Amino acid sequence: ETRSREEKAIAQQKLTPQQEDKLVKYIEELTARCLPPTREMIANFASSIATEPVSESWVTRFINNHSI
Repeated sequence: ETRSREEKAIAQQKLTPQQEDKLVKYIEELTARCLPPTREMIANFASSIATEPVSESWVTRFINNHSI
């Protein structure tokens, strides 16, 4: 079976776009309450959404991709 690069990339994503939106909203809500989340908080919330652990490098990529 041959898949496009885009299909492979989507299959390898930890979070769906909807889950990523939920994570961004979580970060924005914390920041609005003057509680900027730590990298560990982001990793913990993302892991709970993904139902599998996310790595430190995943958190770095997420932050860079979302200009957080």
